Amino acid sequence: MDFNVDDRIGQYKKKRDLIYEGLKERYDVQKPEGAFYIFPEVPGGDGEAFVERAIQKNLFIIPGSVFSKRKSHVRISFAAPEEVLLKGIEILNRLA
Repeated sequence: MDFNVDDRIGQYKKKRDLIYEGLKERYDVQKPEGAFYIFPEVPGGDGEAFVERAIQKNLFIIPGSVFSKRKSHVRISFAAPEEVLLKGIEILNRLA
C-alpha cells in the first residue's frame, strides 16, 4: 500500500479550511497552521458548559481547559470525514 504524505497533507488542509471558514463568522478563532484541531473561543466564555450543550446535540468536543488554562475555548478535531465536519459546523453555529 502506497502512502503519499503530500496527499494526506492536502486532505487535512482542505478539512482545516472547511472548519475554519465554517466557524470564523460566529467564533473568535485562529486558523490552525500545523495541527489537526481548531481551538475557538466559545460564546459566553464557558467552554465546559458549551461542551455539555454540544454533547446534548450528539457533538463531542473537548473543553479547552483540558489542554490549556483557557476555560473559554474548546478543542475540536477535524480528523474526521468531511460530512461529519459539515454536520458539526452546523451544530456549532446553531449553538452560537
